Amino acid sequence: IQNLGAMDILCTDKTGTLTQNRIVLEKHLDTNGHTDDRVLRYAFLNSHFQSGLKNLMDEAVIHHVQHHDESVDISNFKKVDEIPFDFQRRRMSVVFEESDGRHILICKGAFEELIHQSTSLIINGTEEALTKERISQQQSLVHELNQDGFRVLAVGIKRISNQPSYAVGDEQSLCLVGYIAFLDPPKDSAKPAITLLNQSGVTVKVLTGDNEVVTKKICSEVGLQTHGILLGS
Repeated sequence: IQNLGAMDILCTDKTGTLTQNRIVLEKHLDTNGHTDDRVLRYAFLNSHFQSGLKNLMDEAVIHHVQHHDESVDISNFKKVDEIPFDFQRRRMSVVFEESDGRHILICKGAFEELIHQSTSLIINGTEEALTKERISQQQSLVHELNQDGFRVLAVGIKRISNQPSYAVGDEQSLCLVGYIAFLDPPKDSAKPAITLLNQSGVTVKVLTGDNEVVTKKICSEVGLQTHGILLGS
């Protein structure tokens, strides 16, 4: 107790501590930033059929489809294999057999990782080459979403030669189809708690696995001044 009373720096997590830990899927967008139900269908297939531990964003995708959208038809897809998530790749994939017998790999994950594995993207319903100019446009779109407080995952697909099993090496030459964007609002209690800590001479620092732009937005909403951001890289 005496040591706690002498504390002058408090390091805290963000998700579930400063925020409500109630992640909600707010947007499913194509590469132009317009609502696209195909992106939602691909994201749902990936989240629903993976056999690993579903995270909060997977649960948010599944909840959204089950409670808000009845148009997601997955009857033509049969699961073949999956490539589990890991923290180095920051993405995961599920492979399906479509009604015509062809296999399709659906990958979702961190934008920074998925964009590097993509060679094309869907624009206005047409697959186009992913040029440097288009990469820059996509970076701007995701950055704008992050600035508004959205956590963003990218969704990509790949028509793939049928094989009995799949591995990380198959997650390349993807076609970027769009994004799913989530909100995790701050707790009402966070701002007054931080104010009281500051009045008591305690500096609050946030340690999070989330994107730095989203983190800065949440910090501003709970009254935490950002004097610097240090990334793991």
